[in-house]
Amino acid sequence: MCYAIPGRIISIKGRVATIDYFGEKRTASVIGDLKARAGDYVYAQGGIIIDKINQDEALAILGTWKERFFELKKKDMDTLTRGRAEGEIASVLEKAENGGFLSRSEMETILKTQDSGLETLFGTANHIRSSELGNSCCVHGILEFSNYCKNECAYCGINKNNTKIKRYRMTIDEIVERVGYAVEELGFKALVLQSGEDDYYTDDMLIELVKRIRERYGVLLFLSIGERSFDSYKRLYEAGAYGALLRFETSNPKLYTLMRPGKKLDDRIGLIKKLIAHGFVVATGFIIGLPGTTEADLINDILLTKSLKPDMYSFGPLIPHPDTQIGKMKTKPVSLNLALKTIALSRFVDPKAKILVTTALETLEKQGKRKGLLAGGNSLMINLTPEQYKGKYDIYPGKTQDQLFDESNNGPLVASADQLDIKTQDTIRETLDLLYSLGRAPTDLGR
Repeated sequence: MCYAIPGRIISIKGRVATIDYFGEKRTASVIGDLKARAGDYVYAQGGIIIDKINQDEALAILGTWKERFFELKKKDMDTLTRGRAEGEIASVLEKAENGGFLSRSEMETILKTQDSGLETLFGTANHIRSSELGNSCCVHGILEFSNYCKNECAYCGINKNNTKIKRYRMTIDEIVERVGYAVEELGFKALVLQSGEDDYYTDDMLIELVKRIRERYGVLLFLSIGERSFDSYKRLYEAGAYGALLRFETSNPKLYTLMRPGKKLDDRIGLIKKLIAHGFVVATGFIIGLPGTTEADLINDILLTKSLKPDMYSFGPLIPHPDTQIGKMKTKPVSLNLALKTIALSRFVDPKAKILVTTALETLEKQGKRKGLLAGGNSLMINLTPEQYKGKYDIYPGKTQDQLFDESNNGPLVASADQLDIKTQDTIRETLDLLYSLGRAPTDLGR
C-alpha cells in the first residue's frame, strides 16, 4: 500500500515541477541531487519530489488507483452534510464559508458554540476543507527513537525530572532498519523521527543517520528533535532531512516560560522562522488547554501558526501526565469538543492549511480521529515505533496501545519482530478503513 500516488511531471520551471495526478495539477520542488525532467513519474511529499519511479511500475500503481481515486472523491462529497445553525453563529459560518476574514469576536463566537450549533460548525469546516484541498489526506509515520530529554517541561511525561519512566535509546542501526521496514514493507513515503531533546545524539550521529536513510530510501524525513542550533539544522538539511516538526506550544510568552523553565518563546519562534526561510517543510503549532490559557490565547495560537506560513498545522489537546508538574495539580484534560472547534477555527482562518489530526484525539474519545477529520482536518500520523519501545514514550497517559500479552496474562509477550508489529499493521488497516469510509485518499499530492 502506498501513501503517495505517483504523478507525471508535465513541466519544470527552475526547480519547480508541475505534476499531473489524474488530471489534477500540483507543484513540487526539485531539491538535492535528484535529477528530474518532464515525463518522469515521481513521488512528492510536502511539496518536495522525494523519489522517481519507473514508468511501468508507476502505470501499474495508477491503474489500480484510478477507479478508486474517483470513487473516493464521490464518497467524500457525501460526507459534506451539516445541520442548520441559527442566530449569530449562522452569520459567522456563512462569512467563513464565503472566504471572509473573521474578527476576534467572531472567532470567540465559534469557540463558545455548543450543542446543536456544533454540527453546522464542523460541517462547514469540512466543506471548506473539501473545496480547497480535495479529498487527499497525508498519512505520515512517526518513529520515536529516544525518550531521554534534558528539559523540565511541566506538561510532558518524558521530562528529565520524571524518575518513574523507563528510558531507552535506539541505535543508528536500529533506526535505519525500522525506517527500511516502514518504507519498503509498509509503504510510507514520509516519516517523522522524534525524540526528546537528547544530546546523546550528536550532530555527526544524526547526519550519519540521515545520509544512510536517504542513500537507501526515497522518503521525506521530518526531524522532531527540539531546539538545536540553526547551524545543526542546516547541516541536517544538507544531509537530506528536509522536514522539521517543531511546535511553539503557546503564543503567550509568560505561559511559555512557566511551562518550559529556562526557555524563551522568542528563541523558539526565531528558530521556526529560520527553518521555514531555509526551505524546510515545517509542521508547527501549539498545545490546546495549557493551565492559564484563555480564549484570547487560543486565538493568538491559531493566528501565530498562520503567520508563520508552515506546511502543516500540528496541535493537540492537553492530556495531563500524572508524573508532571501540571499532572500533580490535578489539571483536567481538554474536552474533545474544544479540540474539534480548534481544528474548525483553524480551517476558517487558513482554508488551504494541512491540519494534522493527532492521536491524542483518540485518547479523549474512541471516535476522536474520525471526528477530527470531519471537523476540517486532513492529515494523520501513525506510530511506527517498535513495540518494545512504544509504551515507554510516555508523553501523556493513554497515548500508546497496550502491549501484546501472553494468553495466561503473565506479562508482556516476548516475540519476534513480525509478531510485535501485528499491532502496527492493525493500526494501519484501521486507519485506511477509516479514510476510505470517509472518501479520503491516503496520499499527499503536493501543493
